[in-house]
Amino acid sequence: MIKVENLNKSFDGVQVLKDISVTYEPGKCNMIIGASGSGKTVLLKNLIGLMEPDSGEISYGEHKLSEMSDKEKMKLRQNIGILFQGSALFDFATVIENVMFPMEFFTDWSAAQRKERAQYCLEKVNVIGSDDKYPNELSGGMQKRVGIARAIALNPKFLFCDEPNSGLDPYTSILIDRLISDITHEYGITTIVNTHDMGSVRGIGEQVLFIHDGRAEWTGTGSTIDSTDSIHLREFLDHA
Repeated sequence: MIKVENLNKSFDGVQVLKDISVTYEPGKCNMIIGASGSGKTVLLKNLIGLMEPDSGEISYGEHKLSEMSDKEKMKLRQNIGILFQGSALFDFATVIENVMFPMEFFTDWSAAQRKERAQYCLEKVNVIGSDDKYPNELSGGMQKRVGIARAIALNPKFLFCDEPNSGLDPYTSILIDRLISDITHEYGITTIVNTHDMGSVRGIGEQVLFIHDGRAEWTGTGSTIDSTDSIHLREFLDHA
């Protein structure tokens, strides 16, 4: 579980996050939505630890992020998987090498163990027979799958996805959504997805946070979002 309490963040005197409070439970696909500049990406970066809030608190389980030692933060990072926008695969590395990368950094596993785990993860995302290919030899959807395989390589408790459907066609987007949802439920992961894709929100969003002008304007589920009484959310949906 991740708990956010009264989070505030400003840049150059402009407040971007305003008293955000939200709880993310394990085994659920949690979505963050909002217009460009609303603060959702800043929230995601604070959750991951790429930014520090001006005030407020982020807790992973019973442990407050601000009170963790460097050693504790390193241990936490081993339990975090990240699917970057655009997949962010290494062009110079093969598919299997890309998936093995976090294992080389965070574990003392042998080469055989790393390869076995990488192949298992690739099978989970239905990427078979492409171990020795390079990212530029794969379609956008396949690259996303490899990105997911790398994100779950260390069997994380927490999975963060930044615009996972960016650049994908509608059919492939649905497949990626289902894959993220299946992995979340199978392993009981706390999954947080930053997205503009309302099809994704309606399809797999078990908890949805809508941010407007830096504030938590609405929370609900993807299945109830169209019945919202939030004026700002209605306007957002009309233009999404």
